[in-house]
Amino acid sequence: MIKLIKIKTILMTSVALLSLSGAANAALINLDNTYTLAPNFSSPRGNFHPQGLGYDTASGELLYMQQNVRRIDRSDIFGVFTGSTSIDFSHGTSVAADSTNYYYSNYTSNANGPDLYSKNKITGVRTQISSDVLAYGGYPIDVRDGKMYRSEYSTTYSWANLSSIRISNLSTIDSIDQTVTLDTLFGIADFGIDSVNNEAWVLDYNANAAIRRFDLTTGALLDVFAVGVDGLDAGLTYANGKLYVYDWVENGPSTLRSYSVSGVNVVSAPASLPMILAGIIGVFFIRKSSIAS
Repeated sequence: MIKLIKIKTILMTSVALLSLSGAANAALINLDNTYTLAPNFSSPRGNFHPQGLGYDTASGELLYMQQNVRRIDRSDIFGVFTGSTSIDFSHGTSVAADSTNYYYSNYTSNANGPDLYSKNKITGVRTQISSDVLAYGGYPIDVRDGKMYRSEYSTTYSWANLSSIRISNLSTIDSIDQTVTLDTLFGIADFGIDSVNNEAWVLDYNANAAIRRFDLTTGALLDVFAVGVDGLDAGLTYANGKLYVYDWVENGPSTLRSYSVSGVNVVSAPASLPMILAGIIGVFFIRKSSIAS
């Protein structure tokens, strides 16, 4: 009887553990802090002026791309300035990084200039990494786990038409592995990728923007959060369970908002879990059989 109770307990535990890999839950975000940024984060605009925010997964720094300056500014997660990296163009729109490079999109020279570059953190060497050469206003990007995420091309000096994310490996950047069309009508001002849950957090390209959470497999809209920032010239990124919004204000003060995220799935149970559980249960049955014989 004791052995049967143990086996029943294991079976019940198995069901509970397997249920952890269920469908995505509704998320919640909570504004934790609003930080006033230094004056260099509020440089004057030029013309069409989307701004970008990225996250350096190697250094733990936030990265700021302003349209009318030839640099990437950096801060810690509290908005404290930590340094700048120069770039060669003054029409940057978005920024990302990994352990080796900074990545940025720009619209310098419109249809006569490449849209996507990397810059080596150590050597400072700039490299054109994509054949994208289109007019108008560049596009938002993110880099996570060896993959480049970027929207489709803008077709005018507006990002209201942006509604999809192209995904490729950094090693073969123009070989698009997947294009996900998002269920949005407001365009994409900027986005941050949650690679653990395969989701995208998107800031509306709208004067009264919301943050939207999307499934990166289907493009389905999962959640909407009214944050009330001007998404026409703001940036968004995701890092370690938090969202960061760069609310750019010409001539300042610009601000950095941090939002804690709750309710999203943790890492799903590994695919091998059912086999592991079956093996454990099998051991009990084998042991019970051997004792009986």
